[in-house]
Amino acid sequence: VYIPIDGVDRAAFAASLGGSGGLMGYVDTLSGGSISKLGLFSLGIVPFINSSIIFQLLSSAVPQLQKLQKEEGLAGRRKFNQLQRYGALAFAVVQAVGQILYVRPYVDDFSLSYLASSSLTLTAGAMILLYIGEVLSELKLGNGTSLLIFVNIVAALPSSVGKTLSTGGEVDNTGGLALFALAFVLITMGIVYVQEADRKIPINYASRYKAGGLARSSYLPFKVNSAGVMPIIFASSLLALPVGIANFTGSALVASGAKLLYPGGPLYLPVNVGLICFFNYFYTFLQLDPNDVSDQLKRQG
Repeated sequence: VYIPIDGVDRAAFAASLGGSGGLMGYVDTLSGGSISKLGLFSLGIVPFINSSIIFQLLSSAVPQLQKLQKEEGLAGRRKFNQLQRYGALAFAVVQAVGQILYVRPYVDDFSLSYLASSSLTLTAGAMILLYIGEVLSELKLGNGTSLLIFVNIVAALPSSVGKTLSTGGEVDNTGGLALFALAFVLITMGIVYVQEADRKIPINYASRYKAGGLARSSYLPFKVNSAGVMPIIFASSLLALPVGIANFTGSALVASGAKLLYPGGPLYLPVNVGLICFFNYFYTFLQLDPNDVSDQLKRQG
């Protein structure tokens, strides 16, 4: 993010985002300020997230993709992941070109070669982040995509805390700050508790009965929140999509619709909650398909 792209007046562009009153400023906030910085990794992990959304939706409608993901084992999942990478590359190219065209008024010497080189740079940055995320996942350090998003948020946390403390000090609201800190800690603890919780369902296998009872007790674990943070990521990406379309097309109609969906708009909260619920159900169903679970239990006897 902090490795800048040459030839752009970043200060003027950041000032325009700050004074635009909403749309691109909202997207910039979602990306941790990467858009206004116009750096190598400005696209972040968003192209891969968009590709994941598309392929997860397609997997429920296209039998070939569903077979790759569920019936062909490790080799099939590798092919499915490779298709997601190709999709992420396509999204990265489109988003890179769109971002460079959007900052065209702030470029000193804009040309076709500048558009190509800058778009290639942004696309390479997105692919590097994708590779880093996959390495983190392979090293069993957690979900690589979630870790990169977490690092992006934490990187902006000190400045956010500093602004909050300075604001609280100006109005002498120590009690409010203490209450805010307590709420933050309690909410974090609640999120961790729900994320790590699971439901253990006892299983009795007919083939394991002996004279003295069951050969051994077993259970089927179900995580309470098996989808994790992915529904929130998917919902945020879709809510930011109308903003990008509005800025790319310059359509007043699309822009007016996008204003309804960014924070503070009348449709933001209900649409956001609805998308999170939908993706939570959809993602959980993909991971815990009853037919797949029953087939696995049959194979285990």
